[in-house]
Amino acid sequence: MPNRILRESICTSDTIDKLSWFEEALYYRLIVTCDDFGRFDGRTAVIKNRLFPLKDGLTLKTVETALHGLANAGLVSFYTVEGRRFLCLPTWGKYQTQRAKVSKYPAPDTADESDEQSSAIICEQMQADDCKCSRIRESNSLFAIRDTGIENIGTEPQAASMPPVIFLPLNDGTEYPVSQEQCHEWAGLYPAVDVIQQLRQMRAWLIANPRRRKTVRGINRFIVNWLSREQDKPGRKSTYSAENQQKQGRKSWTDICEEMEEIR
Repeated sequence: MPNRILRESICTSDTIDKLSWFEEALYYRLIVTCDDFGRFDGRTAVIKNRLFPLKDGLTLKTVETALHGLANAGLVSFYTVEGRRFLCLPTWGKYQTQRAKVSKYPAPDTADESDEQSSAIICEQMQADDCKCSRIRESNSLFAIRDTGIENIGTEPQAASMPPVIFLPLNDGTEYPVSQEQCHEWAGLYPAVDVIQQLRQMRAWLIANPRRRKTVRGINRFIVNWLSREQDKPGRKSTYSAENQQKQGRKSWTDICEEMEEIR
């Protein structure tokens, strides 16, 4: 697979900025997966398995919803050939170099004549999860993760109105957003641990040790290992969840996020 080009202008692109974290990640993975003509298989199951082979907890609904977000933003176009869905990236020729002479996938101009047929295929996939086929873009967040000791993406993306609880610095200079759903999940998995406080300590440690920061793929294992060590420390009592977390539960997630922002 030839190398693909990502220009610095994506950092200030209004179109990219309107995407959720997960939609943006999906878009970049499509760029490095599409063939030299910017085309790829449009079936949700194929996209999930090819683009996210290590994310066992990622659902088809999450991927399909994000695909529609990209389509609404004009970054992805769907078309059908003989009843099978394909996709293409409309701006491909503007930024990428075409080396292959023949595409692996049918061209959009050979698509089925009826646009209704294409819409029906999309609706059928969405209705499997009780979704309506509409053009309203649902906001997602990147990596609403349910960690059980391995790197998994959670079953549902976090709503855009729910800001991340904290950001952990990564080795590439970016920051990883920890979602509120993750905190709830970890609080249940590690009842003897004050998850919020440990996340604060993780951030402080990563800031103080820039050479030991993790990759975006390794950060979840780092978090889980940290929490596991705290859970297993001698003298730990598993009463934190019943007592302290009950007190913490009186705080809104907005209050917690404001506290985390002050630390940043």
